[in-house]
Amino acid sequence: DLTVRDEASLLRKFADDRNVNEAPDVSYKVVGQAPADLSERPIVVGFGPCGIFAALLLAQMGFKPIILERGPEVRQRTKDTWGLWRKSVLNPESNVQFGEGGAGTFSDGKLYSQIKDPKFLGRKVLHEFVKAGAPEEILYVSKPHIGTFRLTGVVETMREQIRALGGEVRFQQRVTDVLIEDGQL
Repeated sequence: DLTVRDEASLLRKFADDRNVNEAPDVSYKVVGQAPADLSERPIVVGFGPCGIFAALLLAQMGFKPIILERGPEVRQRTKDTWGLWRKSVLNPESNVQFGEGGAGTFSDGKLYSQIKDPKFLGRKVLHEFVKAGAPEEILYVSKPHIGTFRLTGVVETMREQIRALGGEVRFQQRVTDVLIEDGQL
């Protein structure tokens, strides 16, 4: 991606070259806004990657989500996980599987995926990571990487962004069932 003085004439000049194209619009388009009179708040179960980004987008749209996470905050979870790896002490509610950040928190911070992304939604994810303290280079390197130790701070910052937008994160809240009565959750 680059910027040139007279883009239109350059694109005409190379119109037959399939390797020269106008850069696609990769900006994220907000899909909606919460109504001003919203009486009920959405609930997000789990605060791994999907839960974090679902909650963040909901909060950015004004929905003030409530997040229920089975495990603890990422710092405590990291201590508990190292306790398992170094001392063979398992905390069944706080380990690689359960807690803020999800299992990927201990996966070296690699950020690539094998899925096609024709709407460039992954760019939104990368931009949010950068806003939360990830290195800006993840926006342009071929195999973006944050690193496990930096990822902890990024996850904490994203949690605080959600809270600042009215979201609420409740840790050590185990969801065991979803009750439906008269067609209502």
